[in-house]
Amino acid sequence: MPVVDKPTMQSFLEEDLYDALRWLFLGAVVWSASRQLPDRFGRLCVLGMLTSFVQARALYEFFYHNGRGDDARVRDFVPSWDEPESHVFRKYMASRTPANKRVFHLVYKRSAHAGGPGHDGPDHLKHQVVEFAKDLRRLTELLVDRVEPDFRNSAQSALRKALQEAELEAKHYGITDPL
Repeated sequence: MPVVDKPTMQSFLEEDLYDALRWLFLGAVVWSASRQLPDRFGRLCVLGMLTSFVQARALYEFFYHNGRGDDARVRDFVPSWDEPESHVFRKYMASRTPANKRVFHLVYKRSAHAGGPGHDGPDHLKHQVVEFAKDLRRLTELLVDRVEPDFRNSAQSALRKALQEAELEAKHYGITDPL
């Protein structure tokens, strides 16, 4: 890995981690609003879902995979990070699971890779949007608790600002914040 200085690492937390969390959380709020008020929001459900899935994938790679080159990883900030892969990640986002087969890759018989029975079972990928957001919130809270002291304020700020935006978005739509 190239040597990265502390200002670059702080900037990553304050800007890039925040940005990924913000769009993950906002996507989950929009998805929730469109599920509760389908006549008002129509197809925003799919846009919120796909936004959340893309950001969830990037964040799970940050937390669970080794990087190359200029990839930022949680171990850059918490060298002893050993958090096991969560159930929701293993079932839906890991290699060869529903998110990869339904969203990130074009495969034959895509609908057979939904992760649950039929198109509306509770285990279906499309019903996991808020679960991804909650799981990644939990992982980010662990990062904040374990990060080196020099980076704690930056990590806390990224999470706090992203959650505040999600709360404001939920109020905008007139729903309870799902996070």
